[in-house]
Amino acid sequence: MLNVFLTVDTEIWPYSDGWPVRALPANKTQFEAEIAACIYGKTAAGDFGLPYQIEQLNQHGLKATFFLEPLFADRAGNQHLADIVNLIQHNGQEVQLHLHTEWLSEIHDPTIPTHFKQYMHQFTLDEQTALIAKGMRSLQAAGAVDLRAFRAGSYGANRDTLRAAAKNGLSFDSSYNPCYLEKDCQIDLNQTLLQPSRIEGVWEFPVSFFQDYPGHKRHAQLAACSFNEMKTALLDAWQAGWFSFVIVLHGFELVKNRNPDTPCLPDKRNIDRFQRLCGFLAGHTDKFCTATFSTLDTSTIPEIKEAEMLRSRIRHTAWRYAEQALARIA
Repeated sequence: MLNVFLTVDTEIWPYSDGWPVRALPANKTQFEAEIAACIYGKTAAGDFGLPYQIEQLNQHGLKATFFLEPLFADRAGNQHLADIVNLIQHNGQEVQLHLHTEWLSEIHDPTIPTHFKQYMHQFTLDEQTALIAKGMRSLQAAGAVDLRAFRAGSYGANRDTLRAAAKNGLSFDSSYNPCYLEKDCQIDLNQTLLQPSRIEGVWEFPVSFFQDYPGHKRHAQLAACSFNEMKTALLDAWQAGWFSFVIVLHGFELVKNRNPDTPCLPDKRNIDRFQRLCGFLAGHTDKFCTATFSTLDTSTIPEIKEAEMLRSRIRHTAWRYAEQALARIA
C-alpha cells in the first residue's frame, strides 16, 4: 500500500504593490478580498477554494494535510485564522504548520526576528526555532490540534530548519523539494532524497517528483502535472514498493486571475485534474491510502535507501504541453 500525502499549502497574499519588500500601507486593515480569493476561491461561477476541496476529499473518502500559514493573522486578525482552522478540522482534515517569512515585515513580536527575509534558511538556528514556536503558538491559539509537521514557505529550508522543527517537538518536515534544490531549498544532502529519511531529529518527507524529459525534474504539484503524468507516477511508485508519495497543491490552485480589480475565475483545467485525481485515488484503495502526519506512527516508516527516480511517459508530457498551449489560447 502506497501512502499518498495530499498536502495543501494554505496561505494568503496581500494585494499591495511591492509587497513584501515594501511593507503594507498603515491604513490597510481589510483583507477580506485576499481571503475570499486565496482561501475560499470565490468566483462568479461558485467557490473553488478550501470548502470545495474539502467537500471533494470527503465525498471520495480521502484525507489531506493543510499546511496552514499563520503569521498573516498578526496583521489580518486572529479570527480569520481561527475560522480557517475550524473549517479544516471540523470537516475531518488535518492542519499542520507552514511559514512564509515575508509576513515578518508586518509583525511586531519581540520573540521573533523583526526584519523580513525571503526564506527560512536565511535565519539562524535560534531564529528559526523561535519562528516555528511562534507559528505553533498561533495555530494552537486558533484551535489547531496534533501539530506534528512543518513545511517552509517556498520550500526555503536548510538543515537548521529541521533542527528547529525537532527543538519544537515536531516529528516531520516536508520542505525538501528536489526541483528547488540549490535555489529556494537549501537542505544539503549527499544524494537526492526520494523517500522519507530521518535527518536532524525529524523525518523528512520529500515532495515527490518525476523526470519528464532527460535531465529535468518535475514535482508532483497539481498545477504542474497532467493527470496522466500524476497517475503514472503514483502507479510506478506503488509498483516499486515506495512507502510514501507527497503531492502538493494550494488553497487557491483551482482559481485564476487573482487580483483586486476583477473577480477570480475558475481554473477549469486544475479543477478537472483535482476531480480526476480524487476519483482515481478513491477508485484504487487496494493500492493507495491517503495518509496524514498526525496519525502516522514513526515506527512504521522504513528507511528505503535505494529507490529509483520515477519517469514520465513521453505522450503524457506532450499532452501537458498541449493543455498549456490550449489554456493560453482560451
